[in-house]
Amino acid sequence: MISKEVLSISKGFINCNVIPVKNRSQKYHGFMVEDGKIQNIDDFDRIMGGSEEKIDLNGYFVLPGFIDSHTHLVEEGLNMERVDLLEVETLEGVQYYLEKEVSETPEGEWVIGVNFDESAWKRTDYPTKEDLDEVTEEHPLIIKRICGHVAVANSRALEKISEDWKRVDREKGLLREEVVWNLDEIMEITKEEKKEAIKHAMTKVHANGITAVHDVVDRHDWESYQELDEEEPLDLRVNCYLHYDESEDLTPTEISEFLSLNGLKMYADGSIGARTAALHEEYADDPGNRGILLLNREEMEEIIEDAEKRNFQMMTHAIGDRAISTVLEAFENVSERCEELRHRIEHAEMLWEENIKRIRDLGMVLSTQPTYAYKWSSSTKMNEKRLGNERLDKCNPYWDIQRALIDMAFGSDNIFLSPLFNIHCATNHPILNQRISTYNALKSYISAGAFASRNEERYGSFEEGKFADFVVLTENPLEVEDVRDIEVKMTVVGGKIVYDDR
Repeated sequence: MISKEVLSISKGFINCNVIPVKNRSQKYHGFMVEDGKIQNIDDFDRIMGGSEEKIDLNGYFVLPGFIDSHTHLVEEGLNMERVDLLEVETLEGVQYYLEKEVSETPEGEWVIGVNFDESAWKRTDYPTKEDLDEVTEEHPLIIKRICGHVAVANSRALEKISEDWKRVDREKGLLREEVVWNLDEIMEITKEEKKEAIKHAMTKVHANGITAVHDVVDRHDWESYQELDEEEPLDLRVNCYLHYDESEDLTPTEISEFLSLNGLKMYADGSIGARTAALHEEYADDPGNRGILLLNREEMEEIIEDAEKRNFQMMTHAIGDRAISTVLEAFENVSERCEELRHRIEHAEMLWEENIKRIRDLGMVLSTQPTYAYKWSSSTKMNEKRLGNERLDKCNPYWDIQRALIDMAFGSDNIFLSPLFNIHCATNHPILNQRISTYNALKSYISAGAFASRNEERYGSFEEGKFADFVVLTENPLEVEDVRDIEVKMTVVGGKIVYDDR
């Protein structure tokens, strides 16, 4: 536990270049932190004479802390101990790395692989139960697709999955949607394991310059966060969004300066990679399939009305054009507080011009993930195969969203946590007319993230009196050719240095 006395020590940060982002032409060169807040910007008499500790930042660049608008930190922490298949490009390679893990795992214990992406393989169909049985029949084994909406289980794992779960193809070993989201329950992950996972994930988050997250949680995750926050400061501003069907009897709650329950999450559809995103027209590579609408319009309307009665902000997962249209119709029909509560749509990949106007008129917020566009929307990549050229060219329309003056926050969805990498993705969108500037990408990763969680009065810009949440970078993102070359040297949350690599 960190004492309040330690946290209240006044620090002077000097010899730096502060880029407040709110005003791109402005720069500062020093400031103080007192009681966890920014004070005395460029008042060097006060900084040098009044600070108890002086920190020389060696001419580095200071920005308000990055805000990741869509994370799953429990999953991220658990996955750090699992087999990462992101860079593996063949089924044989997947089997090889899983076999290595199996050889080090006691018989009967779970083996989990994460982030496989068959769209990058020469063989582009999903692995099967038989493929995983070749790896082991003595261990329950599951591999999760990078999108989080499809997984594949071997025979031993299928035995542990109750017949009550929907969307389980026991012949092929394919798991889709709800059963994939609830694998922690099937594996009986304990609350203590989740708490440790959160701690592990926070170290990775801090190393990437992130000072606040919007985290999607289930009831056990939420309880784990509360216990952690009681034990010691989280050192990360965690705005939680709870699965709607687990929210009974709850209302928005601020547990502490670092932890709050902001809103509720509902899922309208799945993902393009899983071919479960709900489309108006069939998939180009799967004739007859238009995806899955997980909730009908009437069910969405009931959820929205209940959320507004309880003062909750709604976070709605919608990727396909049919899902987005249905979600908007539901909000148009029943929402009375859309702009006030800042209801939001997550991902919104297949967002056509007509629906952009509807979102603007409703006053909704968008939460998008630039990695999706960069990784899957270039020529010959997955979205072209799934959707065809005509629909591909309209996917992830960041410039159109920005031009419509819609508040758009950026996040990672755990695929690549690095905000700098995601900013590169947005400024190098494979669809040239949807690229945005580095400055606007920074705003989506900072000020828009604070706005999306209704925290813009407390953080999201570099101003006196706001929380001292900031990141120290080796170079100015607005002046370099490739932001991926920039290093994070320090991350500070509430005046406390939580990451230091100077």
